[in-house]
Amino acid sequence: MTTMGILAVREQQARVVADEARVALEAVRGLPAVKAVAKLRLGPGRTCEPVARVIDKALARADAAGIAADQLVVAGGSAEPAEDIVRVRRKAHGIADWISSPTADVSVELQPAGLYVTQAGTAPAPPDRPGTTASPQASAYQDVTPNPMAETVREALYEVIDPDLGVNIVDLGFVRDVVVDDNGVATITMTLTSAACPLTEVMEDQIRTVLLTDNGGLVSDFLVEWVWVPTWRPADISAEGREQLRAIGFTNF
Repeated sequence: MTTMGILAVREQQARVVADEARVALEAVRGLPAVKAVAKLRLGPGRTCEPVARVIDKALARADAAGIAADQLVVAGGSAEPAEDIVRVRRKAHGIADWISSPTADVSVELQPAGLYVTQAGTAPAPPDRPGTTASPQASAYQDVTPNPMAETVREALYEVIDPDLGVNIVDLGFVRDVVVDDNGVATITMTLTSAACPLTEVMEDQIRTVLLTDNGGLVSDFLVEWVWVPTWRPADISAEGREQLRAIGFTNF
């Protein structure tokens, strides 16, 4: 496989098991990209919609660059296990727990048909961005040393309660970083159990009350930056948060 003219796209935490994504990529290697998408969506054979979406994304990028989709073939790709996406399973029969969905970091490489050369036994190319797995990023959040004002803001956020879980957002591990600039504007990096969680506006309203109205107005303004990678995990909950959740029936941290 030549590296000339390769268009590579990487999708982090695609909702697919890594082994299934690898099988799907191997099944369409060397096919025209448009046919590969059709095969992965409609068959014949095993389908794999998450990988089809990654190829679609690559085709969209090619179109933006003025490259016709029918000129491209699937030259290669890879899939590596990523952190599970974790969601809250609401109380049922008095029990509350977490639901985990496996994910994979999927890379797809497209190449103009005239440049694609098949070499038997060539393994898929590794991801273009080594070292971007979720765990190192999570550590980076944890290693940040806040300044005194940022620490004051963080302490105030203990008053912000998740309305579904009844526990504050700091102990739940939703607050990843707090920065306060010289103008007194706080930037709060946050996540929730899922990007689909509908509580972002509710959280921001509570934060507004705590930071701008209560406590004498701790900051001049604030901004919440929502991030979803790395995904939130039950392991992010503090010991105090776990005790509170156990009291209402959550297990399996």
